[in-house]
Amino acid sequence: MVWLLLLFIILAFGAGAIFGAPWVPAFSRDIDQLLDLARVKNDTRFIDLGCGDGKLLQAAARRGAEVTGYEINPFLWAIAWIRLLPFGNRAHVRLGSYWGHNLKNYDVIWLYLIDHYMPRMSRKLAAEASAQSYVISYIFEFTHIKPIKKTRNSTIYRGRSFTATSDQLQ
Repeated sequence: MVWLLLLFIILAFGAGAIFGAPWVPAFSRDIDQLLDLARVKNDTRFIDLGCGDGKLLQAAARRGAEVTGYEINPFLWAIAWIRLLPFGNRAHVRLGSYWGHNLKNYDVIWLYLIDHYMPRMSRKLAAEASAQSYVISYIFEFTHIKPIKKTRNSTIYRGRSFTATSDQLQ
C-alpha cells in the first residue's frame, strides 16, 4: 500500500515536470514586487498557469483580484483549493491542463514553463492574450520577444508583444 501511495506521488509530481515544469514555489520577496509591476488590484483578472500550491493566487486574491489557477498535480491542486477557500467566488483552481483554456479575458497571465514549452506558449499568447494584458514569465524568458521589464527572477511582457512577433513563431 505504501508503494502505491509513493508511486502516485512520484507520478503526480512527475506530470508537472513532463507537461510544463517541475513545481518550484515562487520566492515570497518576488511575489509582491511582481504583483505591483503588473498593477494587480481590485477586479484584476489574474490567471496562474501551473499554480502549484496556490501561494501566488492567494497573494493576488488578497489584493482583490479575481483569480484562476490551473494545476495538474492533484496534491498541489488540493493545497491550492484549500488555500483559496476564503476568497469564495473570486478564486478558482482547476485540476487539469491549461492548454485548452482561452486566455483572452485575463489582465495578468503568470507562467513558469521550461524552455521546451515557451514557443508553444508564445503562439498561444499571440492568438489569445489581450494587447493590454501583462504576461509574467517566472525564471524562463521568451526568445525574440521584447520585455517591458526584467527583475531578478522574472520577465514581464505585454500581450501586444506576442501578436507583433507571431509571424516569426510559425
